[in-house]
Amino acid sequence: MKRKHVSYIFIAVAVIALVVILFTHDRIQPLSLMNNKEKKMPQLVGHGDTIKALIFYHAADYFVYQGSVIGFQYDLIRQLGADLNRPVSISIEPDPKQIFLKSFSGEYDIVGYDFDKSNFIPWYISESEPHSYTYPVLITRKKTALDDDTIHVVHAPENYMHPVDFSILGDTTKWKLHEDEGVEMEDLFDMLEDKKVDFIVCNYNEAITLLPFYKSLSLGPRVGENFPRTWVLHNSRDSLNRDINEWMKEFVTTKQYQKLCEKYLSAHSYVIQRSFGARRNNISSYDKCMQAACARYHIDWRFMSSIVWQESHFVSDLLGMGGSFGIMQMMPATAARYGITDTSSVEEQLWAGARYISYLYKIFANKVDTTDIYYFVAGSYNSGPGHVLDAQALCKKHGGDYTHWPEVAKYLALKSHKDYYTDPVVKCGYYPGKHTLNYVNEVMTRYHGYVITKN
Repeated sequence: MKRKHVSYIFIAVAVIALVVILFTHDRIQPLSLMNNKEKKMPQLVGHGDTIKALIFYHAADYFVYQGSVIGFQYDLIRQLGADLNRPVSISIEPDPKQIFLKSFSGEYDIVGYDFDKSNFIPWYISESEPHSYTYPVLITRKKTALDDDTIHVVHAPENYMHPVDFSILGDTTKWKLHEDEGVEMEDLFDMLEDKKVDFIVCNYNEAITLLPFYKSLSLGPRVGENFPRTWVLHNSRDSLNRDINEWMKEFVTTKQYQKLCEKYLSAHSYVIQRSFGARRNNISSYDKCMQAACARYHIDWRFMSSIVWQESHFVSDLLGMGGSFGIMQMMPATAARYGITDTSSVEEQLWAGARYISYLYKIFANKVDTTDIYYFVAGSYNSGPGHVLDAQALCKKHGGDYTHWPEVAKYLALKSHKDYYTDPVVKCGYYPGKHTLNYVNEVMTRYHGYVITKN
């Protein structure tokens, strides 16, 4: 444990030193300078106003349920954005070491990760008001007999930082905590089920979410005190941090918060009970068809799945506004180009949809950053590629980075302003782009969830 603390302290000091060096060399601009650059633009809700959050992926806070991404912290952050009237961008990080480092990077406004923050509160980060409380519990296989004469080894993941107290179990000398290097909580549940270990320790909120997947395992007694769960906030956002903390103090007193806790933090949660086996299930009944079509056209089937969920929730006979139809919600002109109609089978619609997504992908291939290309494709699927290309042209004209979606997204929103949609570089005219920005955010957040949870 001591060696791990020293390692984390070394990493934290290194990150802080790097940030100081960057500031010293003016490579990171103060927020005031960034805002001054955009004074000529109309005020809009765009990337600069977006609350950027990073959540550590584990069962209680972020998971896929019936094709949709949900979770306690995921829903909590979305509610924060709705109440503050600000868009939210949520990213997921499954590696605890990476999310620890990213907590200090300043890239995110909120980092949702449970680690011992008491030793890591330098100038740049602080803790939010608690959003919930939990405590460590023992997990065993059902009907496990406890032998008082045996030394019992309780396994925990490498990044488990919360105090464990075995006094409730009797003779504390018979219980030893062992942290397994490179092992996550779900790995320990698998090891326990496979009888590779006999005892593990887990936070209660995670335990009740994972146990429905392991019918041979049982929730044991608590082995520690309550501790608060908080967000990491970056200290450069004083105003936003005050808003977050004031909102949190108020929200945790509401019935809406209680419902959120009942939904995710209760052993009787209907979501948890009904999601039994969901980790191993497909996204939809059309997975094999989409996998085959996407393999043929060299796109990620999970991205297409996110598009389909956004368009139709996998409902095959849906009729939309403007004549869009079917599981892909294609407009008649686009559908005709790919040889389908509203009488075509679902499989034919999906194959046509894969071809169309591939076509959009090729438009932006080698023209945008590879890490952002699916953002451009999702935006084009919603608005049509012409409006996204217009936004790119505006971004390039005004000196922005037209290869990255966050910069281009600003100009897509600005296409509803006359000064921009009448610009000579614009070919497709007026467009209310804010809807597309929300569409892209939802599609990509879900897609990232699918990438983590589905092979």
